[in-house]
Amino acid sequence: NEVNKEKYITYAGRISEEKGVKELISSFLNSSLNDMSLKIIGKGPLLDSLRQEYDNSSVEFLGEMSNAETLKIISKSTAVVTATKLYEGQPVLLCEASALSVPAIFPDTGGINEFFPENYSLSFKQFDYKELTAKLENLSNQESIKKIGEENKKYIQDYLDGDYLIQKLNEIID
Repeated sequence: NEVNKEKYITYAGRISEEKGVKELISSFLNSSLNDMSLKIIGKGPLLDSLRQEYDNSSVEFLGEMSNAETLKIISKSTAVVTATKLYEGQPVLLCEASALSVPAIFPDTGGINEFFPENYSLSFKQFDYKELTAKLENLSNQESIKKIGEENKKYIQDYLDGDYLIQKLNEIID
């Protein structure tokens, strides 16, 4: 059941300094992705100021949405992206995107990489916004991006497989 991808990238989460939303928007606008838009879902202390600063047709602020609405938008995204400045544990948004065969661009920090195939090509060095822009530009290669999305889906299904989790827990206990 192939979902048709649309020409946009999604960020969903808190609109705040520590989530790197301003840097994410700036990196997106510095990219050569002129035919794509960036959809930003969520609320937070920076929402109003960013909405004013980036009154730009290619950056859409959608505000707070239900999980179901958010997943529907993600399912049609070319990719999801985060530029968090925090040490993140389990990235729910990114795992949900993987389950929907949607690639994720994220900083290599915390435990995020554990939820993606080895040597994942779309992660970037945290705080390196030039590299983030370069990773965003990879999204113009649709064939490559589709393949990454499919690999992520298989990886997350295997990773979160019940038998696998039981095996890992037993390893920890032993």
